[in-house]
Amino acid sequence: MTEFDDIASALTNSSVWYAAVQEARAKLHREHPHGVDVALIGHEAWRQLTPIQQAQALDGLFVAYVVRLHDEERAARLDQAAAEVKTYLEGDDEHILHDALGAVRPIGEDTEVGVCASALANVLDELDLLRHRLAMRDETGPTPAARE
Repeated sequence: MTEFDDIASALTNSSVWYAAVQEARAKLHREHPHGVDVALIGHEAWRQLTPIQQAQALDGLFVAYVVRLHDEERAARLDQAAAEVKTYLEGDDEHILHDALGAVRPIGEDTEVGVCASALANVLDELDLLRHRLAMRDETGPTPAARE
């Protein structure tokens, strides 16, 4: 287990921090039924903790922030890739995967595992891009051509 795994597991296993956040959420949602700024929930929960509990929860907060940054950067990369209207798939990727995964016939004695892994990585990237494009379309509604 890596240091990151230790910190990440501490984030999800911190029952004191979790309980404080849940209590703050419930309280603030009762007081403000039309919506609450999530930062207020965090501040309210933080004030419920002792200094020792705050020190223990701090690593988890750092992890959560870095994970959020990672997610935002990934979304930005997907936005850029979606704008470029490109594909990660190469012409024979699907065929290679069908042969390799379906065990219909061997790809060939000279084919290395790395080729299949690369093709699979391309397919997974393409699926991520397609999901992102669909989510963007769903947020903005149908295109003018689709409405007609």
